[in-house]
Amino acid sequence: MLSRDQLRLYKLIWERFVASQMAPAVLDTMSVDLDHNGLTFRANGSKVKFPGFMKVYVEGKDDQLEEKDKMLPDLKEGDTVLSKDIEPEQHFTQPPPRYTEARLVKTLEELGIGRPSTYAPTLDTIQKRGYVALDNKRFTPTELGEIVLNLIIEFFPEIINVEFTAKMEKELDSVEEGTIEWVRIIDSFYQDFAKRVEKAEAEMQEVEIEPEYAGVDCEECGHPMVYKMGRYGKFMACSNFPDCRNTKPIVKDIGVKCPSCHEGNIVERKSKKRRIFTAVIVFQSVNSSLGTNQLKESVQNAKICL
Repeated sequence: MLSRDQLRLYKLIWERFVASQMAPAVLDTMSVDLDHNGLTFRANGSKVKFPGFMKVYVEGKDDQLEEKDKMLPDLKEGDTVLSKDIEPEQHFTQPPPRYTEARLVKTLEELGIGRPSTYAPTLDTIQKRGYVALDNKRFTPTELGEIVLNLIIEFFPEIINVEFTAKMEKELDSVEEGTIEWVRIIDSFYQDFAKRVEKAEAEMQEVEIEPEYAGVDCEECGHPMVYKMGRYGKFMACSNFPDCRNTKPIVKDIGVKCPSCHEGNIVERKSKKRRIFTAVIVFQSVNSSLGTNQLKESVQNAKICL
């Protein structure tokens, strides 16, 4: 004879095994609007359309089910129901999340744009040209990027179209397979493209980007420093250019004391390839430069100094 606990365990194992061999359940997502004295209340949940394995086994949950996951009874229009609880909620429309590198590559794949060999150069190019900047591992458009995008949309709407790019990729695949001559594709594309380039050269106006002040003064002449976009990204430059050519890199203080002098803070620096390659001390009198692995150790050792 099995004890009570042994029987419950055996029953659980048997039901779970049988359920694994059964058809999946089919649930309908429901949203029910309830009217009371001219006020409308909404209940969200699910309704079982086909129970499947749920006839035998339903996995328990420790956490209380959210309202949207609750099972709703079988209701028809005009039914009278009793309310147990009404929870007021306020929602605001949220913009879609910004792209990470991985999500952008996945989106390019889904839209048929580019190929594996072009994904990395594409991400590198939009950063090198200053169209986007990485903020917490997410791409944020720069002012330059928004200006360039608006001009391309105005003068080259077909090229910026996602469907056009995907279509061009398919045609290039056909050229590689030998089913279409590349001359015909280039000719059909270039005729309209050349006209649009001529129109853009004649009508596109120069856009002046307003200076963004950095909040610090130039240590050489006293004029305010402004942010500039260069070949290798954003940097600070004196607003008194060209009389003063002082420039400074933008550094990020990570809040870790120098392990050599325990006075200056370590800051992040970027290489020409826009990679964070080291952390250095803000005070030039202290000679301390740490690699990434050493930096992790210094963070632990410097906690006592923070």
